[in-house]
Amino acid sequence: MHESDINGYHVHVYFDQTSIDFAVSLTEQLHEKFGYQLGEVNQKPVGPHPVWSRQVSFKHPDYDDVMVWLEENRNQLSVLVHPLTEDEYLDHTSSAVWLGLPLELDLSIFTNKE
Repeated sequence: MHESDINGYHVHVYFDQTSIDFAVSLTEQLHEKFGYQLGEVNQKPVGPHPVWSRQVSFKHPDYDDVMVWLEENRNQLSVLVHPLTEDEYLDHTSSAVWLGLPLELDLSIFTNKE
């Protein structure tokens, strides 16, 4: 994958009923600082995500700053950061970065183009 193939990034922050308030605050702060789209607070599995989550989208030039900010502020939450390309399977697997405990995604919804 070349940098020119990347159209931005998604951050997926995972949480449960005990951490929802922190996760909402974290994603709102992330959105205010770096984001251009803030997703819904999903209190059920959505798409490939096996637990509650919220998505924040950001632009490619902010990648390094977003990663540092997340590492400093995510507390114990699991976070998935992946590029947005034309290959969602690779975006969510070999091109993805996990902060915290990785979760097993439901990859069956994607087509593996490899």
